Amino acid sequence: MKSKDEEIEEEAVLNQNKSKLEKTISAGIHGGYEFKKGEKNQFLGEFRERIIRVLNFKQIIEPGVYPEVLEAIKDSEAKKLIISRKANLKAAKDYIELANQNNLSFKKVDSPEFKGDIGLAVVSDHAVHHEEIIVIDKEEKFKEIGLPVELLQKAGEKICADCYHKIEENAPEELINFEKMSWIDSLFNSSCVC
Repeated sequence: MKSKDEEIEEEAVLNQNKSKLEKTISAGIHGGYEFKKGEKNQFLGEFRERIIRVLNFKQIIEPGVYPEVLEAIKDSEAKKLIISRKANLKAAKDYIELANQNNLSFKKVDSPEFKGDIGLAVVSDHAVHHEEIIVIDKEEKFKEIGLPVELLQKAGEKICADCYHKIEENAPEELINFEKMSWIDSLFNSSCVC
């Protein structure tokens, strides 16, 4: 048995030799053919070639901001930030604010046909063909470069000078998520992960 998409594709091929009236009637009956529908369902309703960067649902709720997404938002090709309605919008607040600061439109989307775990996408209004659109998890990144994974829980907080310098040396783009403790902070028993 053929799926509805397969029937629509077959009908679109058969329609090539039909009159305009026959094509219109066929589209009314079958709902018409949507180009790259499966791809669009994977990328929150957008074509893959328009995507600059994406985050999955888990990455959205992690503390701090992914610098790769900030870079994508600041990209001159970026036009909008799209977030799934299934995503935690409270956790995505920082990304929405960054989009607003950089004059990107913001849109929440939902469809029962969306597939996969993509919860956020930075998108252009035309094809940009970025090779790397999927952002590596911070935990995996920190492990690869030898930084303590526990630092990720301190995103948005102050950390000791030693940990700050480790990040500065190994992943300077991540410094947007951390502040260095002053000597006064250390006197008042502010704790770090080390």
